Amino acid sequence: MFVAPPVKHEDHDAAWDAALRAAVDWSILLDDEPGDPDLRERFEAWRMADPLHDGAWRQTVHVDALIRQLPTERPQPETAAPVGRARLPRPRLRHVVAGACLAALAWLAVPIVLLQVRADFITDSTSQADIRLEDGSRVRLAPGSAMRADISATGRQVTLYAGEAFFEVTPDPTRPFEVAANGTRVTVLGTGFNVRIGERDTDVAVKHGRVQVEHTEPQAASEVLATGQWMRMSANAPAARGEIAPEVVGSWTRTRLVAVDRPLPDVIEDLRRRYAGQIVLLGDVPRDLSVTGIFDTSDPAAAAELIVRPHGGRVRQITPWLLIVSLNGQAS
Repeated sequence: MFVAPPVKHEDHDAAWDAALRAAVDWSILLDDEPGDPDLRERFEAWRMADPLHDGAWRQTVHVDALIRQLPTERPQPETAAPVGRARLPRPRLRHVVAGACLAALAWLAVPIVLLQVRADFITDSTSQADIRLEDGSRVRLAPGSAMRADISATGRQVTLYAGEAFFEVTPDPTRPFEVAANGTRVTVLGTGFNVRIGERDTDVAVKHGRVQVEHTEPQAASEVLATGQWMRMSANAPAARGEIAPEVVGSWTRTRLVAVDRPLPDVIEDLRRRYAGQIVLLGDVPRDLSVTGIFDTSDPAAAAELIVRPHGGRVRQITPWLLIVSLNGQAS
């Protein structure tokens, strides 16, 4: 079994990602024109130009072979109500290869076993959890999320490892309440607030009260958010902040996704956490494509269509467990 070469440095990680995406593009072209000798020659030149290219191509071929062994039906969770779905044209194998390869990256990026060891609470794609902590505070944990809570006589620390959570904190001046989420620290000053970990950013929004937000990696000046304010923290870009209707904060549910002026890739990531299969967003989508709306995630394909349609996007359902999303100018 072929395993992608291990990478540690951020630049190497980005190079492997780019090589894998290029390999997927080549698989699409070769699938379209299997008898084109010039195309095959250009592909071989690309593959032999860098060991990463060859490794990415071997990974693509390997995943393709695995997919051929997979069933085409996936049983629905017992808790999910039957949902009608329009029958979509079945695309060619190239979409399956693209989806599975990038899904493999996602699997490597967030080791499920590690989350199970570190987290106290984990939700799957079809459930949310309503948690009452020892101090009386309440947490609503979104689908596809994981967190740990350490409540003691001297302090209250919560770590959000993945996903999204809404907090209603019981005031206690003697015990600060802090939430750590992917390099962002939120210190509660008596409030109800929402924290969401995205693919590149961490969002904090306040429903009522106030919170202090700071980025810990690298250390940055802290800012205070009040009712109806939000902030997006990123390690690679300046922090962004704005206003939001308080009633919208934390208004998501297991099957309802709420987005207010959020980057399109982040909204697709939220949908992915609520889907028992894989959703693959092809290409490098500009971060300035924003989404606002309320989406019913009980039908992930329909929700994805509504999310990307205003930007000229399209959705292909390969099997009950794989959706491919592409925008204008991307492979589809």
